[in-house]
Amino acid sequence: MKALPGIVWIALAASPAALAEVRQADAGAGTLQFSAMQAGAKFTGEFKIFRARLDFDPANPSKGSLDVTVETTSIDTQDAERDEILESRDFFWTEKYPQAVFHALRFEPDGAGFRASGELSIRGAKKPATVHFTLAPAAGASVMKGTATLRRLDFGLGQGEWASTEWVGDEVEVRFELTFR
Repeated sequence: MKALPGIVWIALAASPAALAEVRQADAGAGTLQFSAMQAGAKFTGEFKIFRARLDFDPANPSKGSLDVTVETTSIDTQDAERDEILESRDFFWTEKYPQAVFHALRFEPDGAGFRASGELSIRGAKKPATVHFTLAPAAGASVMKGTATLRRLDFGLGQGEWASTEWVGDEVEVRFELTFR
């Protein structure tokens, strides 16, 4: 019935003018949204509190790092009942696991943008994850837009009756737009 989002994620951005500078972004400088299927219908949500730290040089993408921390209690799907279920032991179990974390150390060119490969930790489960993104300079900052696709069951998001994909789909699409300063 109610579905879950997958995080994570995520954030990156740097302009060539800011090569190899460590930059930061948070929910005040962007969005971290997700969408999934519930009872055959797509729903969307977002995380209202997150922090991202980026050390990235687009001219030398093989080096750098990205760290994103998401407060799982900040989930908002515009449906209080669904949010309560997502915060419960059956999904994010926010009392025990109040944060989801993405850490990447590997970046590669990917078409017109980049790909960041790293590890995503949700609900105590750590799995490889990849984020696809583009970067654009913007008034002394860098704007990163991107996506990631996750499988909620890989992270134990959906216990008991929620482990079935009959009502809640397994695939979660994450979208983000962050301004790094």
